[in-house]
Amino acid sequence: MKKLVLLSVLAAAAAGGAFGQAWYNSYAPGIEGSKIFVNGGIGVGILPYKMSLPPISFSAEYVLAKAKIPLSVGAYFGITGYNEKLTAYSSYKGTLAGFGAKASYHFNFLQNLDPYVSLTLGWLVYSQEVKTTVSGYGMSADKTVTTENDLSTFFYGFNLGTRYFFTENIGAYVELGYSAVSVLSAGLSLKF
Repeated sequence: MKKLVLLSVLAAAAAGGAFGQAWYNSYAPGIEGSKIFVNGGIGVGILPYKMSLPPISFSAEYVLAKAKIPLSVGAYFGITGYNEKLTAYSSYKGTLAGFGAKASYHFNFLQNLDPYVSLTLGWLVYSQEVKTTVSGYGMSADKTVTTENDLSTFFYGFNLGTRYFFTENIGAYVELGYSAVSVLSAGLSLKF
């Protein structure tokens, strides 16, 4: 039993030494030296309606090379649309768009793999239209009532993501978390 505990401690120390090579304060090999990351992808929506436009998002981030930590800052834009017949007499149509600033902290684990956590702060624009058909009540014909609402509000998002680069400048990304229009997003990633 003592040998097993000693072996476990030695294995943990060796693994800690291997992974302790500044994984928390440097970019991964293959990512280091990049100045700009650009992502574009498609995602899974956040509202429970049928989508007329799936969540599409774009982001561009600039690497803060002079900072002593692996940080990047940039911009985010996302848009999605919904259109659904709610009942025999009503339908819903909406558009959700978000834009703002994005900051990411990067981790160093493997060659060409760029895991990161992101915080997004921005503005959310939401417009909706609800149409309801009213009939009966002594009316000679059906009447359609349309209600339109526009809402703009501050939003914040938090994501866990990773990029993997297949070539020098082209790769793929996936992000999980809330980012204005989706909870899961994946697509193409470029670095310059």
